[in-house]
Amino acid sequence: MTTLRLNPALAKACHVPDAPRTGTAPPAPPCGNALGDWALALVHTRPQKLVIAVSSLTHWAFCLPYAPMPTLQSRFGPALLQALLSLGVPPDRARAEIDHSEPWILGRGIDRSTVGHLTQYRHSVTWAAGEGLSLGAINARLADHLVLRPREGYPAEEVLRLLGGNPALVAQRQNDKSDQWRKAYDHAQAQIGREEVHIPVALALPDQPRLEAAHQASILLMRLPHDDGVSGPPSRTGNPRGRWIPRTLVIDFADVDSASPTFARALLDEVATLGVHSLHLANAEPGVLEAFERVSRDTSR
Repeated sequence: MTTLRLNPALAKACHVPDAPRTGTAPPAPPCGNALGDWALALVHTRPQKLVIAVSSLTHWAFCLPYAPMPTLQSRFGPALLQALLSLGVPPDRARAEIDHSEPWILGRGIDRSTVGHLTQYRHSVTWAAGEGLSLGAINARLADHLVLRPREGYPAEEVLRLLGGNPALVAQRQNDKSDQWRKAYDHAQAQIGREEVHIPVALALPDQPRLEAAHQASILLMRLPHDDGVSGPPSRTGNPRGRWIPRTLVIDFADVDSASPTFARALLDEVATLGVHSLHLANAEPGVLEAFERVSRDTSR
């Protein structure tokens, strides 16, 4: 048996009675349960409300849909299983963690050491959902979350260590991101002064086959060449960020399956603000082109 400890707003929505004021400590996790009890909070996001769940023992977190609220207990196990598998936990160990945790019961009384982490995660989820990220993308971001207290580290590493995965994968992901950033930067800097600049999405935003958020457009355009001594081409003045603004920008969408109108609108708006004369979409799949065409149709109305 494992307790899902709800914050006041979620406990009220789920009609969970107030915890008795006995001063007794919460029960210890059952034998075989590596992640302990869970702290849950409601996050008011759009288009759907989400529930953020934080492990009391590792402070690792994942999200699941709030609705339908009456089925929260029955949906929690399958959602946790999927999150563990996505993290890299071996299937047999992930399944065993669920089996040793069930049944799930609802309660109150979130441990004070977990409250701060729960608040941080809620802010992160609110921002990510507001940017248009899907549930899967939000959980991928949570998997890379770094905590500083009570000790610095990645909660995902501890989960993998406890459940038979490879904790080194978390640090390796961070190193790979740093290497990709350097490659993207070098590729951009080699194009300083050119009237036509190419940005490969696969280099600027690796391993992201779907572009769905506004901030992804901003990250993509950060891959324009940087030179503090350059304000832009002769026809463009006043570029305080030191970005080389070409006349023509070619964005290569190879390895990208689809894009959302949110991403397309943000990219077009920022390209226009920067003063780029011509934007070309290279190797764009139908799922990418449709997003830009939809924005164009909406704009022309």
